[in-house]
Amino acid sequence: MGTAPGLLLATGQVLSIAGVHRLARTSTLVRLVMDADGQVLDMGRKVRLATPAQRRAIFARYATCWIDGCPLPATKCQIDHADNWSTGGLTDLKLLGPACQFHNRDRYQHPDRYTRRRVGEDRWAFTYHRLAGARPLRV
Repeated sequence: MGTAPGLLLATGQVLSIAGVHRLARTSTLVRLVMDADGQVLDMGRKVRLATPAQRRAIFARYATCWIDGCPLPATKCQIDHADNWSTGGLTDLKLLGPACQFHNRDRYQHPDRYTRRRVGEDRWAFTYHRLAGARPLRV
């Protein structure tokens, strides 16, 4: 018959099903996804702020703020969550991007003014919708 599946630990030991159940009842499990160099890329809900490795990856993916038409370089932007962190958003690389200080704040104050869309497999962009009758901004 063989043994029941369990959990393979980093040490090479197999933890029994009973051991997995005990761990689940008594521990806080945290999901982390790392790149080949061991840098954390996905942290779920455990941490709100992006890691240095996530920031480097975001700067490599995006040239500018992820709001359409905003020219501020990504390296001058704050790291923003596609889904608002305060309402359950995850600090996972695929859900993070650069937002200039204005758009980062404005998107959370006025979420109804922004539409999110997927750009490729692992990137997002947002379109800002001006209120009807609002004057265009002077630059």
